[in-house]
Amino acid sequence: MAHKKAAGSVKNLKDSQPKYRGVKVFGGQPVLAGNIIIRQKGSKYECGKNTYEAADFSVHAAIDGVVAFRKKNFKKFNGRTYLKTVVEVVSPEELLKVKEDAPKAEKTAKAPAKKAPAKKAAAPKKAPAKKAKAE
Repeated sequence: MAHKKAAGSVKNLKDSQPKYRGVKVFGGQPVLAGNIIIRQKGSKYECGKNTYEAADFSVHAAIDGVVAFRKKNFKKFNGRTYLKTVVEVVSPEELLKVKEDAPKAEKTAKAPAKKAPAKKAAAPKKAPAKKAKAE
């Protein structure tokens, strides 16, 4: 006869497979048409120019180009505004045009660095006076 009562077996110890969500191509990186830019659950990132959203909410590139992220305010029906990140793909031609149209940065003369005044040396501390013993 067994000296211990039989324990039940466990049926639910398996862990779910990882989903590998997140940003796959970051801003400034080149992307080909059809490439996945972001894998997400729900629409955390909004689709912008030259991107489209798949049935599983992943954001894909519609054209070859460079990925760009920007923030945009969205207004809900209850009047609240939400700041969301918009994903866009900029074509290389547009990117070159933007760089050409951008104003050139002017060099500014650096002001001479001011020297901080030297710290004065602290006076040495005197030892405390010894107390006379009472006899």
